[in-house]
Amino acid sequence: MKLTLRTSWAGILEKIFSEKTKIKISALEIPFHAIFVHFPTALYPVAITFIFLALIFDRDSFRDSYFYLMIFATLFTPISHYTGILEWKKKFRGVRTHIFVKKIRYGIILNVVGGLCTIWYWLCPGILDRIGVFNIVFIILNISIIPIVVYLGHLGGRLVYGLPK
Repeated sequence: MKLTLRTSWAGILEKIFSEKTKIKISALEIPFHAIFVHFPTALYPVAITFIFLALIFDRDSFRDSYFYLMIFATLFTPISHYTGILEWKKKFRGVRTHIFVKKIRYGIILNVVGGLCTIWYWLCPGILDRIGVFNIVFIILNISIIPIVVYLGHLGGRLVYGLPK
């Protein structure tokens, strides 16, 4: 393999570890991580949008929607994290590079922050009804999920499509 300055890390890793990352179920090949990763990636920002709709329009339906979406996102996040680790171990043989270490660390952070937001709302569903320090901290904690999800998606994109030149 000829290495040039333009060779991407993802391309190098794919050539070294060429086996497929899909789990075979009979004749079908299903990319479980690609399926499970998109649930929390989509649900967290939508749930957070419902927080703002609840604050603007003061409707219980928006609060309920936020909570149910957070439950689903919080339940799918560990599955996404686990399937990502399985694919990393299978496709890249668990080789530790900075990108995989970051994905694992930020995946854990997403699990913790998402779970904390969901549990906090479950224990104190009136958190959005009050204005105060706890309300602001709760909203900021929820908003902090978005950059985490975006960064994890960015790292995943770098693995799938290659590193920028």
